[in-house]
Amino acid sequence: MTSSDRYLARGPRVGIRPFTAADRDEFTALARESTQLHRPWLFPPGTDADYDNYLAKLREPEREGFLICEHDSGRIAGFLTINNIVHGAFRCGAIGYGAFAHAAGRGLMSEGLGLVLHHAFEELGLHRLEVNIQPANTASLALVRRAGFRREGYSPDFLFIDGAWRDHERWALTSGEPKGPAFGRTVPVFRIFDVAKAHEFYVDYLGCTVDWEHRFEPGMPLYTQVSRGALVLHLSEHHGDATPGSTIYTELTGVRELHAELAAKGYPYLRPGLEDDETGTSLTLTDPFGNLLRLNEPARPGAKTPERTCSQAKSADLKSPGGPCD
Repeated sequence: MTSSDRYLARGPRVGIRPFTAADRDEFTALARESTQLHRPWLFPPGTDADYDNYLAKLREPEREGFLICEHDSGRIAGFLTINNIVHGAFRCGAIGYGAFAHAAGRGLMSEGLGLVLHHAFEELGLHRLEVNIQPANTASLALVRRAGFRREGYSPDFLFIDGAWRDHERWALTSGEPKGPAFGRTVPVFRIFDVAKAHEFYVDYLGCTVDWEHRFEPGMPLYTQVSRGALVLHLSEHHGDATPGSTIYTELTGVRELHAELAAKGYPYLRPGLEDDETGTSLTLTDPFGNLLRLNEPARPGAKTPERTCSQAKSADLKSPGGPCD
C-alpha cells in the first residue's frame, strides 16, 4: 500500500487510517511530548510495550482505531478509537480521542473527527456514537459540540481514571441527525472582589475544585473556573464581566446531605437553612460578594406539598404583603 492510498478518508488537511505496528515509535514519542496537554484526562501509550498492548486491543472485533494524519508531512496529529461496538438493533459505539501537542488548537482534530463520523455511520453501519467527558475538560467538550453532539446527561463516578472515580458528561450523535446549532452547557459568571475570600467560600466551604485560572499578566485581575460535579462557575475580578449580587438556580439531588455537610464545616459567615415548598427542597447560599446560589432538589411526582410556616417564610424573606403571617 502506497502513502497515497493508505487513507480510509481524506479531508482538506488530514486523512484517517488504521493504527499499524510501524507507527509505534512516532506515536509513543508524541504521547510523551504531549503529557502536559493530556493530563489528567488522557493516558495514551508512551512505551513500546504499552503501544503493542493497545494495538492488540484495537484489533478486537468490538473496537476500531484511527490515526489522524496531516497530508503535507504524514505526521500523526491525533487519534480516535471506537470502543464497545455493538451491532444488531443497537449499532452503537463509544468513542475516545486525543490530539498531540503540535496539532492542538489548529482544527485538525475537528476535521479528523468529521471523517471518522462519516466512516462510522456510512462504512461501519453504526447508528449512534457516544462520548463521555469530564466536566472540566473544556477542549474536549468544545470538540464534540462543534461536531453536533448533544449532551444527554451526567454520570457521577463514571470511570476510574488517574486513581479516582471521575464524573462525566454524556454526549451522543446519531446518523442522519441534523447538524444545526447545538447549545451546550451554560456556565454562569459571578463577580468577585477578593480571591482569598472566593476560595474560602467556593473551595473550602462549598467543596468546589479550581479547574483553571487566568490572568493577562501577574497582578492583573483573576478569571477562574471552579466546579463540583455538574455545577460549573466562572468567577471574575474583571469590571463589567458580571453584576455583583447575581443569582443562579440549579437542580441537584442530595440537598439534605449537602446541607449537613456544609453545616459541619462551621463556616463563620453563613448558616443557611432548608426550605420545602411545591418546587421541592431548596438551599440558598450567599457568597461573600452578594451572589446567590439557589440549589433545589425537585419534588418527586405525586409528593405532598409541605405547608410553609411563617417562620420559614420570614427567614427566607419570602413573606407576601397581606398574607397570613402579617
